[in-house]
Amino acid sequence: MQWRSILLAATAGACLVLAGCGGGGSGGSGSGDSAASNASTGGSTQANALCPSSLDYSTVYTGGSGAGELVTVQLDTTAMTWKVTFLKSPIPAQTGTATPTRDTAPYNVVTGTLSRVTTLPTAKLNACAYTLNGASLDASQPARIFVGNGVAGGAIPGATLSYTSPVGTGSISPKTFPYYPFLGFSTLDTNLANVASTFNELGIHTVPTQSYTSVAVDAQYTISASGTYSECTTGSTCKTGTGAFTLDSASGTFWAADYIDEVSPTNPANAPQGTGILIVGKLRGQDVPVLVRVGAANPLTFVVDDESGIAVLGTQTTIASGSQDGEYIAVDANLQYRSVLLVGAQMSLLDPFDASNASLASTYDLDYTQSTPGVVGVTPVSGGSGETGKTIFNGGVIAYLDTASATAPYFTAGAFVESPSGSPNP
Repeated sequence: MQWRSILLAATAGACLVLAGCGGGGSGGSGSGDSAASNASTGGSTQANALCPSSLDYSTVYTGGSGAGELVTVQLDTTAMTWKVTFLKSPIPAQTGTATPTRDTAPYNVVTGTLSRVTTLPTAKLNACAYTLNGASLDASQPARIFVGNGVAGGAIPGATLSYTSPVGTGSISPKTFPYYPFLGFSTLDTNLANVASTFNELGIHTVPTQSYTSVAVDAQYTISASGTYSECTTGSTCKTGTGAFTLDSASGTFWAADYIDEVSPTNPANAPQGTGILIVGKLRGQDVPVLVRVGAANPLTFVVDDESGIAVLGTQTTIASGSQDGEYIAVDANLQYRSVLLVGAQMSLLDPFDASNASLASTYDLDYTQSTPGVVGVTPVSGGSGETGKTIFNGGVIAYLDTASATAPYFTAGAFVESPSGSPNP
């Protein structure tokens, strides 16, 4: 396989926008669907289009952020405005404080104007990508949203974190995140029985009060119809939460109190006190579970359990080589926009805004042997380090985790766009 040719092909015709091509499952608010959800694709969509031709605030994309938040994103492509609502968040509303967090009114709703992206290779691609003006804290790194049929992803407003604890525990050193990654769906499944199963789980969490320690999430995750859950990692015992997921009817998602940690909390005496939120998007006729952990921190009450982050659950079904071929797009844990290109047993990560620049690409070999069904091994083509990562899939969503660095794991997740032949369907 000549990766230079693939990179050039990506520039010529690959769709670099999120699109749950092939339909987004059943729409409306009937049995099993969120009352807050929209038609399967959201907005007005033409046949075989990469994304809706127009959107207004009646289409609500509900999803998770890389900061460990439950968020809704709404776009009005006629008025050219955007609206982001934080439904649950560990991020303080103001720098220098621990509480309240930005899911508290009046901080919970942020609005601004939209601009169309004009720097992708074709007008067809640019028509599905927008800049959220004013959302990024760094003008040189604009926050962009890529819209597809039933799914949206990209970047939402960031934050500057900084806090000096008066009790000595729970301080956070200053750090600015220009924006946070986001992945959301316009239709949700609110019937927990539909997702009762065992999944492969990949994700990443961050602990700000522990010098922003990054924690890889790599496990097998089981959900029961009653909402109980367990998480089992290789070579360790399983973790089972004391709480269970129950439906939050206002958001159409499932919440679990006292949610399990991946690492020991900064103040373990009163932990766990975080919230687990299960978002079940419907995409291409399948349920796609996304998990966020919303950390909790209030040093004045001796609560410092601020581990927060996001994970994707993939089906434990054997993946055939070539069956997931195509283009995906995401924002990674390093806050870089990435296009993921799969062709047979090879994968490449590209910059979607400079896809023909081979110096910005990373290439990998894929191993479809799958000792665990649904987990595909990933090995860098250069470096000779052996297998360092893995990918999982579900409903056209890909998640990729690389743990070559134990202290700086790499994670990205995005949705299927189109096949190598140019078809919007796999």
